[in-house]
Amino acid sequence: MPEHRLSHQTVLKTQPRCAPKVLCAVGGKAGLFNCLESMEMYFPQDDSWIGLAPLVAPRYEFGLCTLDQKVYVVGGIATHVRQGINYRKHESSVECWDPVTNTWTSVERMNECRSTLGAVVLAGELYALGGYDGTSCLQSVEKYIPKAKEWQPVAPMIKTRSCFAGAVLDGMIYAIGGYGPAHMNSVERYDPAKDFWEMVAPMADKRINFGVSVMLGFVFVVGGHNGVSHLSSIERYDPHQNQWTVCRPMTEPRTGVGAAVIDNYLYVVGGHSGSSYLNTVQKYDPISDTWLDSAGMAYSRCNFGLTAL
Repeated sequence: MPEHRLSHQTVLKTQPRCAPKVLCAVGGKAGLFNCLESMEMYFPQDDSWIGLAPLVAPRYEFGLCTLDQKVYVVGGIATHVRQGINYRKHESSVECWDPVTNTWTSVERMNECRSTLGAVVLAGELYALGGYDGTSCLQSVEKYIPKAKEWQPVAPMIKTRSCFAGAVLDGMIYAIGGYGPAHMNSVERYDPAKDFWEMVAPMADKRINFGVSVMLGFVFVVGGHNGVSHLSSIERYDPHQNQWTVCRPMTEPRTGVGAAVIDNYLYVVGGHSGSSYLNTVQKYDPISDTWLDSAGMAYSRCNFGLTAL
């Protein structure tokens, strides 16, 4: 058995107590000037998508995460209309979707405008990492405390990062790859108990605009762009070995892609192949190290948000 396959024992030891059941895809771009406000939800049991309440305004390159069974859209670039003229703005605003009422509401704004940021949830708090404010790539980090309804700064990352990805594993936050001001394969890890960042092992490939998810005790990264070409490759990080392992690649390259986990499958959704915007969906089985096709979204989406709920 190849080294990059995972055993059934690994699956049994890492089963989550309350596993997500659906995927939510939000916003993004379906063309150079076609920004989306739509939202759709995927049900794996019958391999189908349904439409849900749209965002207040079209938005892309934002952070998306789930906190207390609600979906948060953080920052990004939103399209507004003023006196009949469309304009785009780097946002500090945050919207929250409630699945019970299928409605969006605004919550407290971040202290800084951020697009192409990382957004993660740890210990009931929402962290916004890095990104781009319209002028500069950022290394600052702030966290939202729902009970206090406020954003507080925490220790900045070691490097400025935009177009990167954030992940949480074993109580630590990972900031992976991105651009700032060159394409990077570097990875850093944040310990909230110490309010401290440290560098860990780099990825095999440089990546921007890629998908990330955590499964079976590993961080998986998939697709993106390395500064030369669109990527179909996938890697996983083992925090105990501080090592990245290359897995079986996707059947086509994707950048601006979404990734999320349900039932120990890594779903890879949408993106751009280098020639077209995609609505297609594939799922990766880490046990058999194989890819399977799933039903496509109603809309092609790139630089959008995907989360499991």
